[in-house]
Amino acid sequence: MHLAMGEAMNTSKRIKSPRRIVGKICQSLARFSLAPSFLRVPLYRMLGVNFLNPKTVFIGEDVYFDDSRPDLVTVGSWVRITTGAKIFTHFFDAKFIPEKDRPFRFYEGEVKIGSYVFIGANVVIAKPVVIGDWAVIGANSVVASDVSPFAIMVGSPARQVGTRMLDPHLQENTVN
Repeated sequence: MHLAMGEAMNTSKRIKSPRRIVGKICQSLARFSLAPSFLRVPLYRMLGVNFLNPKTVFIGEDVYFDDSRPDLVTVGSWVRITTGAKIFTHFFDAKFIPEKDRPFRFYEGEVKIGSYVFIGANVVIAKPVVIGDWAVIGANSVVASDVSPFAIMVGSPARQVGTRMLDPHLQENTVN
């Protein structure tokens, strides 16, 4: 079942399909093993995360991709996701009025990480967002809105504190 952005999902009846169980095993191996980064990316691909160019992506230890809908995450080329980052595709609806048999409601949406992006340690991506090419997200930041290309973001919630500068020749040859 695929829900469009803004549609509610019912998480009270989780399906324990073989694919989900295999995904949890892959997630555990990638997060907590001594596996080097070049093994983590294939494990996350088996979980369902989309990588544009997996051979160019570095994923640090204890990185978590939401296992409820990992297929909603896309990671560009030459991306660095460092230790402890958490990337979620489902989100709590704080405006939902609880019902007797349904005390919570969640939404799901896509997370798109552009190319040449650096995501610092313990960053949380907590909403459906697009992170533009060449962006830098500082350690311990919480990303809850779109990030412009070249933006340097820090804080909780993350806010832009600078703009990443590139050699003009490099910029012409790498940004679409």
